[in-house]
Amino acid sequence: MTHTADSPTRPLRRDAARNRSLLLDAGREVFAARGLEATLDEIAHHAGVGVGTAYRHFANKQELAAAIFADDFEQLVESANAALEVEDPWEALVGFVESTIEKQAEDRGLHDLIMAGTMGDQSLHVDGKFETVREALFEPVTALVERAKKNGCLRADASATDIAAILLMMGTTFAASDAVGRPVWKRYLWLLLDGLRNSQCGKLPEAAFSVDELDAALAAMKKH
Repeated sequence: MTHTADSPTRPLRRDAARNRSLLLDAGREVFAARGLEATLDEIAHHAGVGVGTAYRHFANKQELAAAIFADDFEQLVESANAALEVEDPWEALVGFVESTIEKQAEDRGLHDLIMAGTMGDQSLHVDGKFETVREALFEPVTALVERAKKNGCLRADASATDIAAILLMMGTTFAASDAVGRPVWKRYLWLLLDGLRNSQCGKLPEAAFSVDELDAALAAMKKH
């Protein structure tokens, strides 16, 4: 039997594809449970492959996260744009916020990545994939907020940055939900959303974050 020069390398390529698949699956599981604080070494162990193998496929955990979450991020932007097609402005806004937070409650890595994109955290960005997280979402979310305000179902002093702040605040309720074994985050989300409804309540004591203020606030919270 004649062997071509390529023959000996084919099993290696199959093994490499298998190891990459194992790392992607393990990375999604570990990131979902622990967030992006998990290390590539831990993911390699969970995948059952050597650390050296992991680093041959991905330079660092950020590169692995980019490969895992690219589709999730695109779906998030699509969801925001699709919400603009919902007839009722309040249902559109609430539906988008609730579905977005539910995805993050189920996957802490996605939550960390969205927050990192909002904060402009360069340490979690790879090849510009998530450099425009805020830019990609800000336009449709602002449109959802402004449409609800125009309809009269959202208080006039609400801002798109309020939605970003709610996404951030809800992150602290995920661990609480895990601790009690039920999604208590839904209760607190609705309390927050109810505060945005147009009502006869008085003026809010402080203005909404400006974009620069939101950046500063998120950066400060990240240190704690």
